[in-house]
Amino acid sequence: MEQSSGKIEKLMLAAGLAAALALSAAQRFSPAAAALGEGRDLRLVLLAERAPLLLIYHPVSSTVNAVSFPRVKTGRGGSGYQRAGELSALAAGPGLGAPGEILYISLSSAPDLGALWSVLNGWRSSPAKLAAAAVWAARLRPGGRTNISAFDLFTIFSELSRLSSSDFILTEISRSAGPAAAVSAEQAGPRPAVRVEVFNASGRNKLAARAAKHLRAAGFDVLTVSSYAKIEKHTVIHCFSSDTEPARRLRAALGLEELEIRVKAARKSVAAVAVILGTDFNDGSLEK
Repeated sequence: MEQSSGKIEKLMLAAGLAAALALSAAQRFSPAAAALGEGRDLRLVLLAERAPLLLIYHPVSSTVNAVSFPRVKTGRGGSGYQRAGELSALAAGPGLGAPGEILYISLSSAPDLGALWSVLNGWRSSPAKLAAAAVWAARLRPGGRTNISAFDLFTIFSELSRLSSSDFILTEISRSAGPAAAVSAEQAGPRPAVRVEVFNASGRNKLAARAAKHLRAAGFDVLTVSSYAKIEKHTVIHCFSSDTEPARRLRAALGLEELEIRVKAARKSVAAVAVILGTDFNDGSLEK
């Protein structure tokens, strides 16, 4: 009996070691795991002939830019990776950064962000959803319709399922709307004043008042100027609508082009945007 028990223990130890080695190998050769381990952005392109979707996950800020292309056709020419790269290049701009690791899945119909969100929210309680997605992705790989492995899929789901809908920043881009077109569109004609709340979480005296003065001079309607409840290390911009254009205008006015925008569309507010000025805020931008 003791000899039999010893064999079982050795088999279990060997099985555990094999599993650990397999997991280590999967991590080593997983583009998703490598990018996230180095803190690099991860781009997942859901390719469809019409209305493709690009998800740009920023692991440092735990936010996702969900970029849709409602008037863009990806066509069938070139590889899936090439078409995914073209869409990623279209999305280059403030807050979207340069292309990082690009993964893609080719779909037969336009992607549904709501359906994706349902899977992200439910796979931990229903592992069968992830298993079904992994089998589906595995079937697509031989035909070049995806470059995502089952381990990549698990890694991506694990990261994104920790987020809430407010961490997703929605943007629309058309193929003709390059950076120059976007700038000229923003500069064309008067626009309604953006209602803003300004909070000082830096601990610096009168910083909110100085920022409010700067924003009012730039045409913003500042409704609230107040101290925040606690000191915050990082400056944060909250947008209270799925339309992030007012938040992007505020971000540019404060010289915060690289800052992520946090969308809280479910919150009711008379203001369109709120900025919480942390200790990292460079008040030199208020003198410009």
